[in-house]
Amino acid sequence: MKSLLLVGALAAAACSRGGAPPGEHAAPAAAAPPGLPPDGASVVRASPATGVEVLDEELVDQDGHPVRLRDLAKDRVLAVNFIFTTCTTICSPMTAIFGRLQRELGDALDRDVRLVSISLDPATDTPERLNAYAEKFGRRRGWSFLTGRRERVNRVLDALGGRAPIKERHEPVTLIGREAEGRWTRVEGIAPPGRLADEVRAFLPGGPAARSAGGG
Repeated sequence: MKSLLLVGALAAAACSRGGAPPGEHAAPAAAAPPGLPPDGASVVRASPATGVEVLDEELVDQDGHPVRLRDLAKDRVLAVNFIFTTCTTICSPMTAIFGRLQRELGDALDRDVRLVSISLDPATDTPERLNAYAEKFGRRRGWSFLTGRRERVNRVLDALGGRAPIKERHEPVTLIGREAEGRWTRVEGIAPPGRLADEVRAFLPGGPAARSAGGG
């Protein structure tokens, strides 16, 4: 517990550099998930993301199976974060939050929503390492950890806007949207699982994003 508190504090420091850009809403996350101090998610920004592309690129999941991100996104809401298994700062809390997000989503996970964690260190993060890492956070069906050949992973990261030149300095980002509609939200900061669940539900049928896309 103490180590998670420390990680949360480090994540807060990484995420709080500078204020919110004009026109963006920087909301304090009053209900930080258990294990994170309130200021561990002190600055969370959600804004529309442009230029996001889901490539038809073959990667490998935690079970060693070939996977195409576009197939995972088909007819579902996609929620993507960016982690690596040797990370000592923000990756563990971000992955723990996805673990709790699974419970928030309930039956919608896999049926309507897919969670994806893409490694920023594919040379180190073999499927075996990712599988062991995923098990620590209670991965369920509908949540994939992806790695693969570095050039392929980098192309996917570039298309999603998640690549970090120095992996140890990557920012906490979650990308949520529907590939078929080309509509995406970029959530910056250590957002609690309830906040991410709200952002995901906005893209489900009848949600605010769906009504906006339909002109309703």
